[in-house]
Amino acid sequence: MNLDLLLSKIGISQNFVQDFTLLLVVAILTVAVAFLVGRHRLIQSLVGIYISLALLQAFPEKYLNDYSFELIFFFVALVLVTISSKKIFGIYISGAEFMWRIFVMSFLEVVLLLSVVFTITPKKIVLGYISPNAYDYLVSPIFHFSWMFIPLLFVYLIRKRLN
Repeated sequence: MNLDLLLSKIGISQNFVQDFTLLLVVAILTVAVAFLVGRHRLIQSLVGIYISLALLQAFPEKYLNDYSFELIFFFVALVLVTISSKKIFGIYISGAEFMWRIFVMSFLEVVLLLSVVFTITPKKIVLGYISPNAYDYLVSPIFHFSWMFIPLLFVYLIRKRLN
């Protein structure tokens, strides 16, 4: 049975289903990151994302001739940098009473990761999973910059209030 045909008969567009699914995945990943990464590693993993992205941009293109190699390189670099950064970056979100900060930071990291992954992956493949509107909100230059800047601003603001 064709799911698109069934949804169109009910009156639900495919874009709505894709957007709702993306929001559901982001919410699940946010909770997973908040609990699995925890407050002691959130800032370290954010720094790891930035460093991994910088390493990806600096790596010679002739070795990363396919988007799948770029994604693998990015995630391997992210894991290695995050694991090794414990001694370098001793920053964390303090206090159990600030649980909302952990979830907001987790959300921002998940959306930043999705933005990076969808930027690397060809548009044709990504649009098979998310709607064109969601793609624009994650990948267009102004939004991609925003998703990279907002976590830094958030860390700055919460660190300033704690001190």
